[in-house]
Amino acid sequence: MLTPGVRLRQGHIVMTNDDLDMLHNAVARNVGGVLSLPSAGMLRHYKSRLLAEIDDGILVEAPNGENALLNELIASGAPVGVSFRQGPRKVMFAVSVLGLHASWRINADTCVDAVLLQHPDQIKSTQRRANYRVEIRKGSGVLLRVWRIGEQARLQDQPMEAQEVKAEIRDLSAGGVGVKFIGNEDQPPRISVEDRLRIQIIHRNQSLLLEGNMRPPTGSQNGNNIISGIQFKNLESDLEGRRTMTLLMRVVGELQREEARLLSRLARSA
Repeated sequence: MLTPGVRLRQGHIVMTNDDLDMLHNAVARNVGGVLSLPSAGMLRHYKSRLLAEIDDGILVEAPNGENALLNELIASGAPVGVSFRQGPRKVMFAVSVLGLHASWRINADTCVDAVLLQHPDQIKSTQRRANYRVEIRKGSGVLLRVWRIGEQARLQDQPMEAQEVKAEIRDLSAGGVGVKFIGNEDQPPRISVEDRLRIQIIHRNQSLLLEGNMRPPTGSQNGNNIISGIQFKNLESDLEGRRTMTLLMRVVGELQREEARLLSRLARSA
């Protein structure tokens, strides 16, 4: 008799439904992660992303210039590692490489080389300490402004108008903010993960000024919009940063209480 939540595949007990859901969701969103390849008694780690699930296995983005190593791993059957973040959890599994797919099409404009991996029989996940992330609803009164600034620029200096990137806030935590970057007309937003960003968050009578970097976009680009996030620079390194963190936590706490009151009203009216 199987434990509830456990599935069978090819006569073996495999992952729980929660494990499978984490993997399916991550693949559907093309989540970024790390592909770890064994070589000469050590592991080489490469940035990658989950691309698709097919009948034969799972496709992930291939590292550039490593086809020879990948072919060796296919021949030997040696396991490779995959890890990625799913909410507050780090998810990991080890499987064999089955093959290579050249020019796998992600969308109408983008193709990448892909590695075909076995479906995992086991997944390990660990909980990481997470900042509470509150969804920002329309009418919440929270405003977000973002500028691209130079490495030597002072955060307190007002940037030029041309440096501002139009952005809509989606959620907020003490560690970062979820955003939708919006381009002009038919052009995508001029922003990348390499840019140093000046972020202003305004909530009621509070105005916070922070520094950060864009996270890699989630999924494919939607027209001239990019769904992504901004990770704040460590605020614990100096007194001014700790003051900003205190104010930020106060704003997140107020929004969290407002969210709880709204959910309570909706529950009573249901």
